[in-house]
Amino acid sequence: MLLQWYDYAIIALSLLVTLLLGLWFSRRWSRSEDFFLAGRNVTWPFIGFSLFATNISSEHFVGLAAGGHKLGLVQGGYEWIASYCILMLALVFAPQYLKHKVFTIPEYFEKRYGIEVRMSLTVYFLIMIVLTKTAVAVFAGSIVIRDLTGWGLTEIMWGIGIFTAIYTMAGGLAAVIYTDTLQAVILIAGSTVLTWVTLGEVGGWSGLVEKLEATGRLGHLSMVRPPTDPGLPFSGFLLGNFLIGGLFYWCMDQVNVQRVLGARSLNHGRGGAVFAGFLKIIPVFILVLPGVAGAVLYPTIHPNDTYSTLLRDLMPVGIRGFVIAALLAALMSSLSSTFNSGSTLVARDLVVRFRPQTTMAVQIAVGHLALIAVMVSGILCAPLVGLWPTLWDYLQEVTGYLSVPFAVAGLLGVLSRRVNRSGAMAGVAAGVLAGAFLFADSYSFFAGDPVTGSVTRTARFFTSPYMASFLHRIFIAGVISAATMILVSALGPPPREEVTRGDFWLFSRSPESEGPRPPLYADYRLWAAILFVVVTGLWVVFR
Repeated sequence: MLLQWYDYAIIALSLLVTLLLGLWFSRRWSRSEDFFLAGRNVTWPFIGFSLFATNISSEHFVGLAAGGHKLGLVQGGYEWIASYCILMLALVFAPQYLKHKVFTIPEYFEKRYGIEVRMSLTVYFLIMIVLTKTAVAVFAGSIVIRDLTGWGLTEIMWGIGIFTAIYTMAGGLAAVIYTDTLQAVILIAGSTVLTWVTLGEVGGWSGLVEKLEATGRLGHLSMVRPPTDPGLPFSGFLLGNFLIGGLFYWCMDQVNVQRVLGARSLNHGRGGAVFAGFLKIIPVFILVLPGVAGAVLYPTIHPNDTYSTLLRDLMPVGIRGFVIAALLAALMSSLSSTFNSGSTLVARDLVVRFRPQTTMAVQIAVGHLALIAVMVSGILCAPLVGLWPTLWDYLQEVTGYLSVPFAVAGLLGVLSRRVNRSGAMAGVAAGVLAGAFLFADSYSFFAGDPVTGSVTRTARFFTSPYMASFLHRIFIAGVISAATMILVSALGPPPREEVTRGDFWLFSRSPESEGPRPPLYADYRLWAAILFVVVTGLWVVFR
């Protein structure tokens, strides 16, 4: 038996504490704002931990370890680019969202562009929540638990989904954020233990370097790949991830940004985002690095099996239960955030938007029904994830292409006071069509090597080596979307007065920015600068 009674005891204790914490917050809300945005009273440490825990789910444990096995540390490039994206959230987008006091990101898009863009983004979010969040998280986490316990995959998926739905429905965003904080600590600690044990098996850092060099895979420790790299070129990270996929995910995705919308103040929102940026440095070392070591220890396994194999073969009983508790913590953290965001979108954007007189009780009841629908839909769609060669390929590519149109609309919305409603709608349509075409042209996801996870490319039109990476392709789709948006806006009338006078402009000042400057040690600008320097330095060191 892979797990002993004390492993199960540790897992059960973790689940019990999470459930009790969620139920505690069920007594603490009396308004819809309390349920959906935690009363707009969340402070920066909890925002930072919650942003981190929401992002790190079971697909990160499985996907980053698989990527480390297959490609090396470069798989963690998404994590360090995320730090730059989170700086954009803190410096550019958080002031806009909090100034306009919105419940949802689609609500902000309506204020900037109009009702059509809001409805389009709401539907888009709900599709992404099901296909790229709930389905991926449930599938990845359940696979690992099945491999370690022998339980049925279907039973695990439904059990996790129902358990998470219960405490999310009970406590709302407050339960999500504060359980996220507990779960973030557990997942960091558990993953650190696995990294320590795995590195010990290969002789520490020096032993890992020596063994990789002996097998001709020293490149597994490099984070920077050339523009012609078919997988993860550094130029792709900057153009396709920072400007498109990552920008949308960290600055406009309701699931992530919702905890910033609940900030006590702009300074707390910004400080929490910057704190999350520092936390995003860690996964390269506690999630990707074990996968690199796994490539030395188990060179012939399928990359997707790396995490399960390391956990099964290297972790002693007792400690194994702690690491599984960390995996469950990450899974439930992401699912609870996803469920809560889905319920908020439906209640606020599809109900209250058209029936403002809707009572709080009805809003929350609708939110609960939406939450259940998201859970059921995500679990039913989970098997689709298995069609991709690696789980991480599915997550990044599908999310990347879906991000294009609204990432461009969001960025141009703060950079330009001339982009109007018709331009936004035309640009969104162009982004969807361009992304769909470039995705279809890039490869067939049914053709892959079962051992290496490599994909057989079948591009028909764009065969340049620079177009081999999907990161370059989503950037091209973004350029097409932006050009359409700017051109159509230029041919039409200017936007309404609130836009032209700068209410949504990047350089417009918020009321809070007029106040006294905080002491240096508490100034978000200092910590934002330190974060930028540290992350940039790490890219240089591991180039």
